[in-house]
Amino acid sequence: MNGEIVVVIPTYNAREGIIENILKIQKEVPRAKIIIVDDNSPDKTAKLIQAKFKNKEKVLVVVRKAKGGRGSAVLAGFKEALRGKQAKYFIEMDADLCHDPKYIQELVAECKKADVVVASRYLPESKITGWNLKRKLMSFSINTFAKLLLHIPISDYTNGFRCYSRKAVEFITTHEVKSRGYIVLSEVAYICYKKRLKFSEVPINFHFEAITKSNLNWKEVREALWTIVRLSFT
Repeated sequence: MNGEIVVVIPTYNAREGIIENILKIQKEVPRAKIIIVDDNSPDKTAKLIQAKFKNKEKVLVVVRKAKGGRGSAVLAGFKEALRGKQAKYFIEMDADLCHDPKYIQELVAECKKADVVVASRYLPESKITGWNLKRKLMSFSINTFAKLLLHIPISDYTNGFRCYSRKAVEFITTHEVKSRGYIVLSEVAYICYKKRLKFSEVPINFHFEAITKSNLNWKEVREALWTIVRLSFT
């Protein structure tokens, strides 16, 4: 049914790759609605998308006044998606080409049995390519620390490729998310876990594209580790 699947993508200076990504999504899930939440990108990402995709029922662009962070952008997209009463499955994914839309159908199928489905880079069947040693160490450090303190039944705490049930999204959008950066994904997972929502995972092949603009550094890693400590005492 049209509108059952909604894909929310936060963007900031994402001109390179975003059109290709949207076209791939439409090929894999032609009946899905795509909501782009753009934080007033200086490179005019929003205008580029609006010029290419005229049908707002298929591709809707929500432009915010300033850069507010990935977490709040996704929440804004979810709130917009909830306006559609037929929406049942809510995908969040990145604007670049690291998250392959071919996994969306698998995520949705698994979400029929769970409330939060994570596209995991750390299952035995998964594969990661394109990362250097520094990036691997950062991701491994955060995920290992999160597992030790938060105990959520997932292997990947920080990948922004997920599917949520409507029940999960209705809960998430009423919760104040405090963290910024990619650790917000761990916070969202944790509040869902404390709500006793059901989790599941699917393995993916994750390829770090050259166009990806990663801001992850050791300062953000320290902030992420502190956020995990804060959550563990919440």
